[in-house]
Amino acid sequence: MEHVEIGELIMTEEKVKKLLPIVESILSRKMGKKLILKDLSYGGVTVYRDDCAK
Repeated sequence: MEHVEIGELIMTEEKVKKLLPIVESILSRKMGKKLILKDLSYGGVTVYRDDCAK
């Protein structure tokens, strides 16, 4: 499992996978239309839509 330490926060692949739908929801609300991201990178960890279960 890939992880990166950001100060005291440790970002893991699992945490970034959980963030993907949250970020999509926030951006969709701001833009006024449904957005689906192909991937999400945070703290040096990248996850792809195909790897995330809904």
